[in-house]
Order: sequence, then C-alpha cells, then structure tokens
Amino acid sequence: MGEDDTYDTRPMSQAWSQWHDVERLSAVKADIDFAILAAEFPRLPPQPARPIETLRGQVQFRREGGFAVAELSVTGGVQLICQRCLKYMRQPVDGHARIALVVSETEADRVPPEFEPVRAPEGCVRVLDLVEEEVLLALPIVPLHEDLSECVPAAALAKAEAQDAPHSMQKPFERLGELLKR
Repeated sequence: MGEDDTYDTRPMSQAWSQWHDVERLSAVKADIDFAILAAEFPRLPPQPARPIETLRGQVQFRREGGFAVAELSVTGGVQLICQRCLKYMRQPVDGHARIALVVSETEADRVPPEFEPVRAPEGCVRVLDLVEEEVLLALPIVPLHEDLSECVPAAALAKAEAQDAPHSMQKPFERLGELLKR
C-alpha cells in the first residue's frame, strides 16, 4: 500500500466483523460505518426473533497524543426482559466513546483521562468488539419499563392496590393509646 493510498472500507463486506491492524487504521485515518444486528453480539442477552434491532454508527480512527484512537458513535436499541413484568422491552442505545487502543497494561497506564483504554491484542481490533462494549455499558443493570403503564401486569397491580388502599389499610397500633390510658 503506497503512501497516497487510502484505507477504503466501503468495498469490504461487514468490515465491522473483521480484525484490523490498529496502526494501519489510525495512520490512514480510517472511518468504518457499521450496521450490526443485535443478535451478532455474543455477550448481549438473547434477542427475540422479532423485532430485529440494528445498531448503527461509525468508528473514526486516528493518532492522538501518541496513541491509536478510535472515536465511536452508536445508536439503536436492544430487546431486554423487563424484570417487573417479564415481557420484552426495547432499550434505546445512544453511545459515544473516545478509546485509546493499547497493546499492554503499561501502555494503558499512560492513557490520558479523556480516553478509555482498551486492549488491542497483537495490535489488532474488531469494530464488533468495540461496539459491543459500548452497548453493554449503555444497558441498565436492572431493565424496567420506564413508564409503568407499559408494564401491563405491574400497572394493573398498582391500580388494584391504589383502589384497595383506603379500605384495607391496617393500623396495628391504632388502639394502643386507649390501652395505655387504662
């Protein structure tokens, strides 16, 4: 590859799934656009057959402060199971990360605080792995529908409890005052 050649990722099918040399990507300031089905990420929870979610974005590689850097943007959604009603829910993902790609722990210790250090074994990286990490960081620890009305069993239970509350409210110490006066 000559000095004036560029790293063209357009003709490559699924460039996001292939291993790339970090130094080469950053030297030519490569941009890789991606559209990855959520089912492609091995560490994400299993996705239902429908709807199929796609995560889209771009990774821009360059050198900055002596490090190979990847600027990652990702948007889309993932299907998770609400822990309140146990039904599938869509969790939106909108992430952005500035990543310093390092080969060793020693190199990771020198990364400036504005970057997240990520190991690039043998100087290679897959966009799939960078995106998966950012998506995992965007997911809640306990997935719950934000709006209780979307959580049908929980909404029905809350409504029933609200209706029963005035009638069934127990006051175990209600008559304590009378007993103490005796």
